[in-house]
Amino acid sequence: MQKKRMTKTWITTALGIGIGSMMSVQAATITVVKAGLHNTTPQAVTTVVRAEQAPMNTQRMDTGVDGKQTMMSQLPISVAGAFGSIETADEGALVENNEVLVPFTVYEKANLNHIVKAKRGYTVRLQGLRPAGDMLFSNGTGQRTVPLPVVQRNGKEYVNLSRTSSALGVVMQRNKKGILLSPQLGAVEKPVKQALEAPLAWAFDPTATTGTPYKRALTAAGTSIISPSWFQLSHKGAVETTGIPSEEYVMNYTALGYRVWPLITNQFNPTLTHTILSDPGHWDEYVRELAGYALAYGYDGYNFDFENIAFKDKDRLTAFVEHLSKGLQAYNLYTSMDVTGYSDSPNWSLVYDRPALAKSLDYMVLMAYDETWAASPVAGPVASYPWVKRNLERLIKEIPAEKTVLGVPFYMRTWTTPIGADGKPGKASSKTLAMPDSEVIRTTHAQSVRWDDKKGLYHVAFSDTSTENADIRNALKEDIADVVSAYAGHPTGATAKSSSGVSAKSSSEIKVTKETDGEETPFGVVPIQVVRVPAETASKAEGATIAVNKDGVKDNASDTSETSDTSDTSDTSDTFNAVNTSAAIHNSPARNHGSAYTRTDIWFEDSTSLQKKLALVGEEGIAGFAAWRKGFESDSVRDWLYRSYLALAKPVVATKDKGEKKEATHKNGKKARYGKR
Repeated sequence: MQKKRMTKTWITTALGIGIGSMMSVQAATITVVKAGLHNTTPQAVTTVVRAEQAPMNTQRMDTGVDGKQTMMSQLPISVAGAFGSIETADEGALVENNEVLVPFTVYEKANLNHIVKAKRGYTVRLQGLRPAGDMLFSNGTGQRTVPLPVVQRNGKEYVNLSRTSSALGVVMQRNKKGILLSPQLGAVEKPVKQALEAPLAWAFDPTATTGTPYKRALTAAGTSIISPSWFQLSHKGAVETTGIPSEEYVMNYTALGYRVWPLITNQFNPTLTHTILSDPGHWDEYVRELAGYALAYGYDGYNFDFENIAFKDKDRLTAFVEHLSKGLQAYNLYTSMDVTGYSDSPNWSLVYDRPALAKSLDYMVLMAYDETWAASPVAGPVASYPWVKRNLERLIKEIPAEKTVLGVPFYMRTWTTPIGADGKPGKASSKTLAMPDSEVIRTTHAQSVRWDDKKGLYHVAFSDTSTENADIRNALKEDIADVVSAYAGHPTGATAKSSSGVSAKSSSEIKVTKETDGEETPFGVVPIQVVRVPAETASKAEGATIAVNKDGVKDNASDTSETSDTSDTSDTSDTFNAVNTSAAIHNSPARNHGSAYTRTDIWFEDSTSLQKKLALVGEEGIAGFAAWRKGFESDSVRDWLYRSYLALAKPVVATKDKGEKKEATHKNGKKARYGKR
């Protein structure tokens, strides 16, 4: 044993001398020692290495994947063989954002592990590893095949060795004169666990390989995290890729200061999940698979998005997450998990033992969105402020606030509800609406958008009456746009008085009515209705009667009164009752002559609604926020986040009567934790 340790020392020393001397001489004689094949007596081997002198830190023009040309530094590369021989590579390494890119052909030569050309690049055989202390030891079992992170530069393939672990087979040593590559033999150091700077700013990215990357950090301070949706659990320890893990993606984001924590799902499949949770014998395989990807691509964390799990598997889920989390943490990786808000749903909420899960995780993300699910039969907001706050305050009573991350939506929904001739609503349907698209609607219906202070959201409601307008125009041969807009100018909730003595030269009149307080619709919203009324009965009709004739429009409506606001509840089942009637102006008429019309509702998510929610980060002393999803936010909201989030997330500093500052505390009285973790 003593002789073997001496052998390793001699090899390392010889290689160190080689890299230091070969840069300044034409040839060098290096004596190394290697172990004999059939005995334990070291044998001296003399190797002559020819090293042509190469210029240091030369410059080269490089064209990136975006087509832009940049000047990049090059470093000379020396490659050490398994028994001490050293050669100078024909190509140099590129230095990009302080990351070292080694030509694939050179990397392959230095790696003793098996590298195979695959459909999407290359794979490398990763030896079975056993984490212990600060090292990773080869245990001879559990070998994995992992993709080799390769990037293209000027038509050539490179491997990024700045983050890729030497566990993949190549050790890189860098000094002022160049780099030395040598085969990985024996134990290697674990990747260093990076400290996180509070507050966290986090974005989930389901379109990682196709979406436009961010150009800067999410916020001006704190740690930004990006979670690409790249993995899902499968049977018997298998981890499948749902996207294409991209080294280019990782490089782009780490250059901006992001941490890359890929998201892994259970495919939202309760049957598959039950099979996985019932088979602990394969749980180590999931750990090895995910650890292998992290060692290859340089991730420093993972996010678990396990949803729709049978309630009978609640305890198994807790045990599985603990096993997965502790296994990955042994590789110096962060772990986090998403949980829904509180409800009585067995598969979607009750299955989470939140306090037990939090014990093994670094962070728990409260998905404080989908207060009203996409398939809900009743329209409602994605995340009203009272609902978000109530769920967050309940969670931090169960788990540490410093482990809690508030999930916020970058989206909303457009709800459409058919209204029958009897005034009763049918089943609502929804479509996801991103912020940029919502801004178009807000501009179109600007006069109808109102702030709902109880919900902490802007709201708009309007009716789809394009067919109705066409019907009336055809019948009257008149354009009633002026009629509708004139009446829509009345204050919301106006109660129209009956009119009399109205004459018209046309055979029909337009009767525009508003519901009275006592005739409130199931929505708590006052619609404008346009119906055709015979001229001779107009004087008996209730509501404002507007006569349309060649001389213009005559409006006999008078008097206004505000409708009463309904009580606030945040449960989905009471969504209609929670609508603020003062916010619901209909800026177009609705059909009400024997057939149904359609009502549209939108509760907007924007910088105003986000400001109220993100203020909870500072008030409650939690770790930060996470947004679903990247690409759904508008440019203006992204800019606002960058400038404003830090101020919202800071703990409020209490002061004594004399004005002197005392220790910063949060609203809940807990000591503020603001800084590295």
